[in-house]
Amino acid sequence: MDDPALTAVLDTYETEIPLEKQRQFLFANALYINALHFHRIGAMSRGELYGHLRVMGQNQVFREYWEATRHHRKSLPVTSEEYALGLMMDDLIQELTDSDSDEWWVVGEPPDEPE
Repeated sequence: MDDPALTAVLDTYETEIPLEKQRQFLFANALYINALHFHRIGAMSRGELYGHLRVMGQNQVFREYWEATRHHRKSLPVTSEEYALGLMMDDLIQELTDSDSDEWWVVGEPPDEPE
């Protein structure tokens, strides 16, 4: 992403995002999508996905990415799994933000696994 002309293709944010931050957001997106794909192919349960998302939610750059891309998720069908997982991430980030505990790994309630 050293070429600003290529970075411009990814600039779909509602506010001005500096080039360096866009690079960070691209990496944050890659981590998030990778976790989603692992979940979708069955290599990661929803509970395991929740654990990975909780770790990602600890990072301030990831939180900024998540907020900057909120409008992207508005087009998802409310019946889709990706929409539900986005809401799970929203709730998790809010719980992490509201928590006054240094034990971030216990924040939030992992989802129930289907039997």
